[in-house]
Amino acid sequence: MLRPKFGNLTYPHNRGPPPTTYHYVTTMAWPFAPTLATAVQASFSMIGSYPPSTAAVRLFSAPNCKDVIRAPSHHEISQSSKILHLVRHAEGTHNLCEIESKKPIHLDARLTQRGVEQCLKLSSHTKNLRVEAVLVSPMTRCLQTATLAFPHIYGPVNTSSKNIVYDSEEELDGFDASVPFIAYEEWRETVNLLCDSRRPIHILQSEYPHVNFQFISDDHDPLWSYYEKIFGSHDSHFSRRESGDPSGLYNRVHSAWRVLPNRPEKEIALVGHSAFFMHMFTPLFDELHGVVRYEDKQVKDLMTAAKFDNCELRTVVVDYP
Repeated sequence: MLRPKFGNLTYPHNRGPPPTTYHYVTTMAWPFAPTLATAVQASFSMIGSYPPSTAAVRLFSAPNCKDVIRAPSHHEISQSSKILHLVRHAEGTHNLCEIESKKPIHLDARLTQRGVEQCLKLSSHTKNLRVEAVLVSPMTRCLQTATLAFPHIYGPVNTSSKNIVYDSEEELDGFDASVPFIAYEEWRETVNLLCDSRRPIHILQSEYPHVNFQFISDDHDPLWSYYEKIFGSHDSHFSRRESGDPSGLYNRVHSAWRVLPNRPEKEIALVGHSAFFMHMFTPLFDELHGVVRYEDKQVKDLMTAAKFDNCELRTVVVDYP
């Protein structure tokens, strides 16, 4: 059985050395699989067959990055590096009760009213960022979070509607519509419960016209379909799916990190998910150890001391050797 494919990604070369004023994390590349598209030929059971990895990406922690939403000046980092603001989505309906999260009503879970309020609170801080692009998981809770937490980029939205909608055209004047919002399948949540199954892209595109979905090739959810064929439907399997597949996670984690060097922007916000972040920064499987290497205690504490809270933002600086 073939794994679902992601877009072709090209890794940059000739990166300069990082500055010495930041603490950093190093992520490791998979030398024989430059893209996940080539790795999908691997079988579901391919575990423990990885060769030694070589350094590919460095993550530097910015000052006060857990609680203070403040990025360093661009001139303080190397020419090859990027400022990355990692945001976990706000509270979703599936976060209220684990048992409830397995019910069909929570398919592609939406934000709660408390989640909406969390986004509005975060937006009072994100307006101080110089974000040039917002990368977002195509799950609805992340699309909602990105829309509500960065309203200054494209204009105000009507939060009283069932779906996020824009206010009048006049109110959009003065907002920076040039900042792109781009959805990437690579950064979506690990596929386990029905709340992790996304809706078709053509529906999401109609609800979020400001988001660019061009890098997602499948209208319907290929990851959910892949694991459903292995484990069964949502009403017959209530436990882990992708989170029990370390080889699949290994592939996707690497594919996710390779999105960033292809972006031309210097400062990027990325709205994602707690479990996928966990598999990156505090991996449960041996296969994922070494994907992120911590160079000092400060950055290790930042990324591993606790899971991301709903609507929490942590800022790092990304560099590539």
